[in-house]
Amino acid sequence: MKELLACIGLAKVRVDAGFSSVGRRLSSTDPADRVLMTLAARAISSGNALMVLCREGHANEALPLLRAAAECALSMRWVSADAAGRAEAAWTGLETARWETLWPETRAQERAQSFGVPAWAADAALGSAQDFARGNAAGLPWGHVFSGSQLSGRKPEEVLAAMAVWLSLVLEALDRRWPGEFPGAAEMRDGARISRGQ
Repeated sequence: MKELLACIGLAKVRVDAGFSSVGRRLSSTDPADRVLMTLAARAISSGNALMVLCREGHANEALPLLRAAAECALSMRWVSADAAGRAEAAWTGLETARWETLWPETRAQERAQSFGVPAWAADAALGSAQDFARGNAAGLPWGHVFSGSQLSGRKPEEVLAAMAVWLSLVLEALDRRWPGEFPGAAEMRDGARISRGQ
């Protein structure tokens, strides 16, 4: 778990360094700069909170944070492929966000596949609603009575490895916008893959 925590921490270091480097080139009126900065901040913050929960044994409670980071990463990668044509639409989505429309499943699955997200990482973020809803529910007195209808939930290492993959996509998106300023995506994906024994 220690290696995965360090891998996720690397994303914050790389994003901070990258934005420090490109800072003077950022424009508050550029829709792509605005949306990529906003989504990067959300993804990194979600990653930080997820690490705390996983360290404290609450990986299953971190699943909504993983899902949030996945959506940020997917949106960033989508915008970075055509910043001029897509940034405004992405920003409009953020401005009009409601919980019921914030994380559309089908769109996320399609984008994850097209951006080469490993199936196991996509499943951890996009296929874990049941784990969150029914996982680790036997921790209350007499909870064992209902153990047959509960799920065991996701393990910290699985959640952390998936977060490393999603944050690598964040770095990839930023590096497409500002080439050479946000390295480390491949290193993070390799770290997640190695942690899974692959």
